[in-house]
Amino acid sequence: MRGAAADGLALVCRHHPDVVAAWEAPDGTLALLLRQTLLPLCEERGRWYHETRRAARAVGAELRAAGINAEMTVLQWRPLDDVATVLTGWTRRYLGDVGRFAQLRDIIATRLADREAAEPPPSPPRPPGTAPAGRAISPVLLDWYREMSPCWLGVEPRVRRRLILKTHRWIVDRVLAPIARGERPSAADLAPTGRLVWSLIRVVPAPDLDVWKPWIRLVLADLTRALAWPPTRRTETWVRWLFFIPYSIPVPRKRVARQGPPPTRGHGDVA
Repeated sequence: MRGAAADGLALVCRHHPDVVAAWEAPDGTLALLLRQTLLPLCEERGRWYHETRRAARAVGAELRAAGINAEMTVLQWRPLDDVATVLTGWTRRYLGDVGRFAQLRDIIATRLADREAAEPPPSPPRPPGTAPAGRAISPVLLDWYREMSPCWLGVEPRVRRRLILKTHRWIVDRVLAPIARGERPSAADLAPTGRLVWSLIRVVPAPDLDVWKPWIRLVLADLTRALAWPPTRRTETWVRWLFFIPYSIPVPRKRVARQGPPPTRGHGDVA
């Protein structure tokens, strides 16, 4: 899509509040990400389909009127694998609502991580009372995590939400998946220069890093204590605790810069 056509696409999208973002494939196909959820409940599906179809028709009509006749798809109607491919491989031509885009992107990442975790290679039977061995997360835990999704995705500010979801992904990939294979969790990732630390640091905007460092240290300390538990105590309750660790740590207080030099104390002042 040449510059004028790309500008025309962005202009049309700005006229429609339901359009969160738009992408273009190498063959010219367009993809719209709408404001509506990607995973409607059964009882919501009729109204959800009506709203997404109405928005897509309105955008399509205005695009054709502007001379843009490319094939168009709506990501709400596509499988999550296709959505992930568009977000990572197509050229983004428009971004209207950064906050809603981040929420929908996090939903995609979380659901795909759940699915990957639910289908690891088979492993030996687990001892009674321990965490599931054939799957990184059992079906019961998957249902629980999905029921908790409004809590994870409703966290504010956005940085804290992204930190929580990033930690959850690490728990699935580097703790539960190794346990499912009969291996030890990746405790080395919790070192000051470990994999999880660098993963979390990349989430935080550079100017706010000093503010969020104490939060990251608390998460690392609590996860370290959790991984020290013996295998016989790694029940499904223990797995839930892992996911609650980052969620339970509040937003850090911002440090107030000192204005001027500290007051000079006399001999009678209390330290």
